[in-house]
Order: sequence, then C-alpha cells, then structure tokens
Amino acid sequence: MAGTLNIPTRLWCAIFAMARLWLAIWVLVFVGCSQPPNEESSSDLIVAGLDVQEPELLAYLLTMQQSVRAASRSAAARGQLGLAYAANGFHAAAEGTFAQAAALDLQDMRWLYYQAISLSELVRTHRALEILARAIAVEGSYAPSWLLRGDWSLQVNRLAEAAEAYRQASELATDTVTKSVATVGVSRTLLRQGRAAEAVLMLESLAATFNHPYVVQLLGDAYRRVGRLQDMRRISQADQAAPLNWPDKLRAEQLSYVRGFSGKMLIAKSMLSEGRTQDALAIMESLGASHPQDRDLLNNLSIAYKRTGQVVESFAVLQLGLRVHPDFHAFHFNIAVHYEDRGDDRLALSHLNRTIDLDPGALEAHQRKVNLLMRLQNLDEALLAVEEFVQYGQADASVLFSAGMVAGALEKWPLAIERFQQVLSLDPNHRRAHIFLGRSLAGATRYDEARDVLDKAEQLGASLDDVDAARRQLENLERRPR
Repeated sequence: MAGTLNIPTRLWCAIFAMARLWLAIWVLVFVGCSQPPNEESSSDLIVAGLDVQEPELLAYLLTMQQSVRAASRSAAARGQLGLAYAANGFHAAAEGTFAQAAALDLQDMRWLYYQAISLSELVRTHRALEILARAIAVEGSYAPSWLLRGDWSLQVNRLAEAAEAYRQASELATDTVTKSVATVGVSRTLLRQGRAAEAVLMLESLAATFNHPYVVQLLGDAYRRVGRLQDMRRISQADQAAPLNWPDKLRAEQLSYVRGFSGKMLIAKSMLSEGRTQDALAIMESLGASHPQDRDLLNNLSIAYKRTGQVVESFAVLQLGLRVHPDFHAFHFNIAVHYEDRGDDRLALSHLNRTIDLDPGALEAHQRKVNLLMRLQNLDEALLAVEEFVQYGQADASVLFSAGMVAGALEKWPLAIERFQQVLSLDPNHRRAHIFLGRSLAGATRYDEARDVLDKAEQLGASLDDVDAARRQLENLERRPR
C-alpha cells in the first residue's frame, strides 16, 4: 500500500521495549521525588575514602557502603560503616554516620558513644560532651563513658562535672585499672580546684598500689603545691609521664574494622605512643610479610624491637632500612643511638652528622651530637655545633640549656648567662637552668644576682644537693682575692 511505512516486527519489539524502559525510569523518578522528606533512603549515605590508594581498604569501604544502601533503615549497618570510617581515620564521615545510626535506634548507646569519640577526634569537645550525655542517659552503667566525660569536662574547665564523672566511674569500675584511673581523675580535679592537700592524701594512697609514672609525676606536682619540697625531691619524676589508659571494650572493637596497610600502621603507631609496645609489634611484624621494605614500617619496627629488649633485631632492621632507603634521616639517627650504646662514638657521630645534613631541623640529632662532643671533651666543637643550631632558629629550651652548659664549661660566662636566660624565658620553672644560671652569674662575679637565682631554684624544688653545691661555689668565689 502506497504511503504505508513497513517496519519489521523485530524493530517494533525493540521500540516497544525501549518505551517500557523509559516509562520505568520516569516512574522511579516520580516515586523517588514523591517520598516524604523525612524518609530515610540510601541517598543520604555519607561517602568517604573513595580516593584512597590501597585496594584492600577501598574494597572494604565500598562493601560497607553497599550494605547501607541495601538496608538503609538498619542502624547496625550504618553503625558498622561508621566504625569502618573511624578505625581508618575518616572521623568527620564517622561522626555523621554514627549520628544517622543513633537516629535509627534510640536505645543503642553505642552509636552515640562512638559519635562522641569522633567529635572529640575532631576537637569539638563541647559537642562531644553533649552527645556523650545522651549515651549515658541510655546506658549509665558503662564506666569508660564516665572516664571520658571526666577527661573532656576537665578540658573545658567544668570542674564540678569532672569530679562527679570520675566518682561515678570509680563506683562503676569492675577492675583495678579503671578504678585507679578514676582516682587519678579526681586528684587532677582537686589540683585544678586548688585543693592540693586533699589531692596529696589521695595520690599517696593510690601510689602505694598503682605506681604508674603518671601518678608519680602528679604526686610530685601536688607536693610542690603544698610546699613539701623535700618529698617532691625524694620521689622519682619523669620528664614526660606515659599516658594513662584503661580498658574500653567498645573502643577496642574498632580495631577489627581496620583495613589496609596505612590503617594498620596508624593503629600500631598509636599503640607505640601509648606504651603498648607488644601489641604494636605484633601488628607490624604481620605487615612485614607484605611490605618488607616500607620505611615507616621498618623505622617503627626497629623502635619496637629496641623497647622490648630485642636490640640485635632492632639493629638489623635499621641496617636493612639504610640499604633500601639510604637518605632517610630517621634511620641514620636511630642507628647512631645504637652505635652510642655500643661505645662506637666515631660511627655514632658520623650518622648524627648525616641526620642533620638530611634534616637540619632534627632537634634530637643536634642534642645528641652536642652531648656526644661534650662527653668526648670536644668542647669547642660542641659549642660550635649548638650555636649553629641556635642561629638556625629551631632551638628549644633543651638545646639552649646545652648551649649554656658548654659555654659555662669553657668559662664563657656572658654567653652562658644569655643562653640560660633564654631557657628561662621559654620555661620559667626550669629548675636546672636556674641552678646553672646562678653558677654562671657567680663566675661572672655577679654575686648578688647569683644568690637570688639560687634562692629561686630552691623555691621551685630543685635538688637541694645541687643548690648547696652551687652556693658553696658562690661562697668560694666571693672569698677569692680580687
């Protein structure tokens, strides 16, 4: 028939199928747009980590995200995605995802607890306290939540709330460590409230059974505040006390969500900084099979071996590290420490020099180099080394103190006085700087000033033997014929 379009049957079928597909798409769009605004759907999924370079971690995050898409109303699915984010360092995404999980299940305190921790990681302490209060309202018998509340309350200077939180933790504690940490928290609060005498009594009792370096340091500070300087000198005080940790099964569960090399290394390094060396070592040794030449792994592995007394293994790891990464400053520094321990000062100095060449701002390398040169009685070289570092502009109180010590040993009193005064401008309570400033002033025949400085050193709680020795030197110089 003229004018009739002759379309094959197969083409008609294809056109009909295409029409049905487009109709289905428009229905989906219409239905999706017509959902109530409060209805949860997979579209509100918080996505993070898609730009990571580690296939294992990327695949894991994609799987966890897909689980949420498949069950958008599941609090557990969102909570587990939040744990995956938090464990692998995506704290902002974790916080938002935990908030979603908490909204889906108001009776599960875990998601509020984890949300509060993520907020703390983001340094949003006030908001973290608000969310933690909601978690405690749901489940108030979990002692670690009260310890966190105490710590965060101290951070924002809510002293009464901190004291109450620590007392609650102490009452709820089922293990001695948690109870001891709660007691430390109460003592810290008392010190902040100016009630040092009460803190002394509490810490003295605690130290008898829980002799943690942090407790010792805190007790020394309490003694100083009540004027018991002899007691403060009697006890050993570390310059930096190890942090206090306590059992927290909810936070421990995050470890099972770590994936990928970098995530596991992050956990291992965190454990190292917390003093959990054996746990960190176990993780790093397992990573060595897949990343045997990674320099970050090798460096931290050598540190862990040394801390656990495995000195031979630590040295061997550093030798391997230097073979595959000869220009990594940390390997040179750490092997220099090994050579010092072995008494090979020549090789130690060589590696310290190489460390400084590679990283001029490596403060510890400068400090060790100065100390080594002083031990070798190469005082002029030591003074040159430390003065170069001071001029470089990266010197802190410890470096300036060394500069003062070397200048004093060479009887360059004006320079020694200048350096010790710089130390005290950075750290006014530096007890040994007061002592050696007093000695230097005496050497420069500025006797009255020296006497005042030594009195100040004693007030700050410096070693009475050191103060007495400095005063005897001052008296001898004063009696010397002019």
